[in-house]
Formats: sequence, structure tokens, C-alpha cells
Amino acid sequence: MSELKIGLIEKYSMIIPATERETWEAKGWTEESSFRDFHYEAEEGEAMMTARPMTMKEVDTDSLMGSRVAGFHRHLGTYGMGGPGFFGLLLEKEGVRQYLVYAVWASGQYILLDGRVIECHLNYNKSHRPWISSWAGEPEEEQWDELTAKVTGSVVSAACLTDEELRLELTQEGARSQLVFYKYHQDLPPLGNGQPRKPAFEDGVIGDYLVLSEEHAVLHV
Repeated sequence: MSELKIGLIEKYSMIIPATERETWEAKGWTEESSFRDFHYEAEEGEAMMTARPMTMKEVDTDSLMGSRVAGFHRHLGTYGMGGPGFFGLLLEKEGVRQYLVYAVWASGQYILLDGRVIECHLNYNKSHRPWISSWAGEPEEEQWDELTAKVTGSVVSAACLTDEELRLELTQEGARSQLVFYKYHQDLPPLGNGQPRKPAFEDGVIGDYLVLSEEHAVLHV
């Protein structure tokens, strides 16, 4: 399969037991035995499968309705020895679990939950108080996770996609929250080097950069 060129994404892959090959082929996946990445390759009894992930530009937002938030991941995406820091919300519906991934660099810094950023550079912890702060080697007061309890188990009760944002309403025990993926917003934190925050992308619309990824698949940049 040729390079995808979906925003930053050049490849979408998953290593599966070889016995499941036909199941995944029926879902549109193709075996590509020659593909491998840094310390990532199929071993004996396994199959390397590749596909093209669907983007939110191609999917009706109604398909997200009723999905339960099973968790999230802050470090999706890889370029071999590192990663771009894609944030993904793990959604479960009718037994299917997949990540809704914002595939831009450090995308947690472009997402607000109830007006508060998911994460930011350590320098802005006091000014922006992100939902998550996890910095190796920093003192305990700079480490926290207030996001897990807030979103896990909630249900997507509304969804609205425009050219520059995806807005999800999450409902849990009668309480409603607004999770918004932005191209740009004035309340986003500055860049880590202190420069003003730039838009998350230049070309296209935000739906081009929001992809649905199988729970155990890998997005290569």
C-alpha cells in the first residue's frame, strides 16, 4: 500500500495473529508483509496488515452518538524512535472500540474540556492548569490526572463538526461536559518555547485531521 498522506499520517498498520487474517481482510485491511518500522514487525504466526483510516470528514457525526468513553491515550502515533503526541479518545459502541484521534503535533494542547486545556507545556501549568500534567523528573506537585475520572464512562450525547472544530457533548450521571477539538482558540496555551500558539494545521479542514483508529492499530508519521 502506498503512503497515505492523511495530514501527518503516512501509514496505518496493525499486527494480528495470522489466523485472523481473513477477518480483517473482510474489514478492508490488506496484508503487507514487507512493511516494518523501528522495532516493529510481524513475527512468526503473525500478519502485518495495513489500511486507510476513516476521517471525520468522511464519517457522519451521528455515528459517534451513544459511544461510551472507555479511556484515552496521549501518545498515539509514531515515527519510529519517537512520536508526535496525538491525543485519542477511546470510544466503545456496540462492542467496537476505536480511538477518535486528533492527528496533529501535541494535539492535547489543542483540545479544551469545559474550557480547560487537556495538556500544556510545564511552563504554563499555573496559568492554564491542564487536566493532565505528567513530567518525568518533576516534583509531585507538577503531576496530576484529573481527566480520567472526568471522562471515563461518559457517553457522547451530541456532536457538531465545522471546518475548524469538532464539539462533543459528554454526559455522565446527568452532568454534561463540552469537549472541543480546535484548529485554533484564543484560550490555548502558548507554545513550549514561549511563542504564541499557532493553528494546529494550515491546509484543509479539521475533519481531515480527525481519524478513527482501531484500538490496537498504529498511526505512522
